[in-house]
Amino acid sequence: MRESLSPARLRWLGLLGSALMAASAHLAGSATDRGPGWAVGVGLWLVGAGGLAAVWWRLRTVAAPGWLLGTGALWAVPLLLAPPLGSSDVYAYACQGEIVRAGLDPYAVGPDALPCRWLDAVAPSWRDTPAPYGSLWLLVERFAASVSAGSLPLAVTVLRLVAIVGILLATAAAARLARHCGGNPARVVWLGAIGPLPLVHVVSGAHNDALLAGLVVLGLLAAAELRTVVGRLALAGVAFGAAASVKATALVAVPFALAVVPWARTGRRRVAAGAVLTGATLGTVLLLAGVTGHGLGFVRSWPATAGSVQWSSIPTGVGMAVGYGLRAAGRPEAFGNAVEVARLLGLAALGAVLLLAWRRALRGGVAVAVPAAGVALLATALLGPVFYAWYALAGVAVLAAAAPRGRLGTLLDAGSAGLVFLTLPDSLGLVTKTKVPGALLDLALVGWLLTRWAGRRPTQPAGPVRMPAGRSRELARRSPLMPGPSRMLVRRSRTVLRRSGELVGRSRMLLGRVDAWRRRRVRAVVRQPRSPV
Repeated sequence: MRESLSPARLRWLGLLGSALMAASAHLAGSATDRGPGWAVGVGLWLVGAGGLAAVWWRLRTVAAPGWLLGTGALWAVPLLLAPPLGSSDVYAYACQGEIVRAGLDPYAVGPDALPCRWLDAVAPSWRDTPAPYGSLWLLVERFAASVSAGSLPLAVTVLRLVAIVGILLATAAAARLARHCGGNPARVVWLGAIGPLPLVHVVSGAHNDALLAGLVVLGLLAAAELRTVVGRLALAGVAFGAAASVKATALVAVPFALAVVPWARTGRRRVAAGAVLTGATLGTVLLLAGVTGHGLGFVRSWPATAGSVQWSSIPTGVGMAVGYGLRAAGRPEAFGNAVEVARLLGLAALGAVLLLAWRRALRGGVAVAVPAAGVALLATALLGPVFYAWYALAGVAVLAAAAPRGRLGTLLDAGSAGLVFLTLPDSLGLVTKTKVPGALLDLALVGWLLTRWAGRRPTQPAGPVRMPAGRSRELARRSPLMPGPSRMLVRRSRTVLRRSGELVGRSRMLLGRVDAWRRRRVRAVVRQPRSPV
């Protein structure tokens, strides 16, 4: 049995799963043309993706990064030879490149304004939607449209290669960054490069979030390793500015770069370092915006992506659940208002999460700042108005370097694989078919989190009531308001006090035994009969 599940055999089983997924792309990968083999293609997708995820999970204990990377390259070959899976965004990328090449403003018109020669392959929701991406990605799209010479497969291949370069950059930078976080380079490759999420949405789907992830991880690495402080912050700012010129959400990771620079721990130095980092970041964004000639137009076109209402975004799901309740109560017109209010509350919760994560990062150095940055990126994706599986690529790439353990690590691994099943091969989202149960699930999740958070808050006694020692220790251990170093200090203090008490008790017992022995000796001398003189 062990021989049948050896890593070498698992590698070939994974290739079989990848080949089945590639076959499903030919049968069920078109979002506009569903032929008679669509159902068969969906079946192959489920079998192939499930088998690939199972094989990938069994390889999590392999400690050879090079072997894992070679395995991922082998699994990627069938997907590179097949149409895109899980999303048709790459066709919209190609058409946006045609718009830029034609001299039109991609922030004002959609692909149907040209019209793009590949317009039929673009999803209907993107045909009249302006580009919500930054200037660097516009340059990439224009390059793909220029070298393709009117060939859609060639344009898709170029965009795929750019995405693969981005995820390889993220993997290489995260593997080096793992040295500062106590991580494992093999785990970085396993989670960030060859998992089902990057295989489907980077190698096949060619999403620009892969390039975003590579630049963000590179920025964190630059802040952690360069010798001079100014050089660290300047290069980190350039990387973050380039990432923000792909998608503006990359700006979330910028403050965490300050936490990985030991020089910027004090107030004045932190302000100076923040000025250098901010200047380099904004300077890069403005420079790239000037090169394209379209400026910062993505700021006005970015909200257009919020038109989708799906429960994959937690705040949106909560708003949908409340809206369904209002519909049942005879208020169907209040559904949209419930979603908007929930989204605003989600943004407020996101602000609180980012602030707490940054405060924790500033107190802990690189080993704490890197996972905090990863959590911040994932929170930005999950608490935003809209969430798709590929939005998690940047957060997963950063957390791969941090190597979270225990339940958090297992949840991250399982979640990154499970996200692949949110869409079918033709980009049809399963969340659109499970609106009611998914929304109720989000509501239950938020309720459980709030209950758990309320249970962890320490209660303030009304008077000088002495709290039992066991309860006091439990509250101090579980309190979210107490930072990690403080909890460690309290635990060490308790340990020292306990051991000191044990030492005092043992000393008293030893002194008592010595005193008892001395008294017995005195009594024996007194009772000893005297010899006659």
